[in-house]
Amino acid sequence: MPENTTPFEVKDPQLKRLHDEADRIQSYMDESANLDDPTSLTVRLNHLDVYLSRLSDMMSRSKALRDRAQYNYLVENEDTLSKLSATVSNRRISTHLFEFSMTYSRLDTMYGAIERLTRDLVTQISYIKSQMNSGLCP
Repeated sequence: MPENTTPFEVKDPQLKRLHDEADRIQSYMDESANLDDPTSLTVRLNHLDVYLSRLSDMMSRSKALRDRAQYNYLVENEDTLSKLSATVSNRRISTHLFEFSMTYSRLDTMYGAIERLTRDLVTQISYIKSQMNSGLCP
């Protein structure tokens, strides 16, 4: 497994832990399903369901961390930001929140990918089951 697949530096320790866990989930997603062993498919489906649930929690946490960081930044920089135009102020806020926003985006993308993997796996399991029921599969 790669040491860190995050394409940007993560300074916040809580976000770093989320990315480390996301890296482990991504490694599992990168593994091929063993279509020759139907029982392994249900085990894989169970793992993907667990990861889907975990990613949902991680997304909630990353959004809460982002919201908290935004609030703190606004409070700490209220005077400075009030003297800037809305465009410049929003740009500074976005820059400050970059790693938080990118973390949420990464987790959201992974969530969608696992949903697709899960649907594909259910389709494979249904196909194998129908083949077994029709006697075409040993």
